[in-house]
Amino acid sequence: MMSRENVGILVIVNNAGKPIGVISERDIMKALAHGKDLNAKVTEIGTIGNLITVGPKDSIYKAALLMNDHKIRHLVVMDGDKLRGVISIRDIISEERVVSRLAELAEARSSEAEVSGAD
Repeated sequence: MMSRENVGILVIVNNAGKPIGVISERDIMKALAHGKDLNAKVTEIGTIGNLITVGPKDSIYKAALLMNDHKIRHLVVMDGDKLRGVISIRDIISEERVVSRLAELAEARSSEAEVSGAD
């Protein structure tokens, strides 16, 4: 399915349609490297629980920080209890203006930290 849809991650949902985890290309590669069968359940291979999410109104900067802080390449986008989609690092870096703005914000954040640490 991931290959057909050209995506690097799928959101795992329970019977009620509530997101409970994700399965990524990395998860599959790790599972294969550890001898898991390709017919294993996604819940045995993917990351279940502890979803790292953003909301549709959150900034791209927040998304980038979360990805960096958690060393992940995808975030699930939730609007309350509703799954809205997934944003990837590729989505963020494909926008030159976004990358430029992220650099500006990171520089400002770094400058603020230096000033507050100088007291």
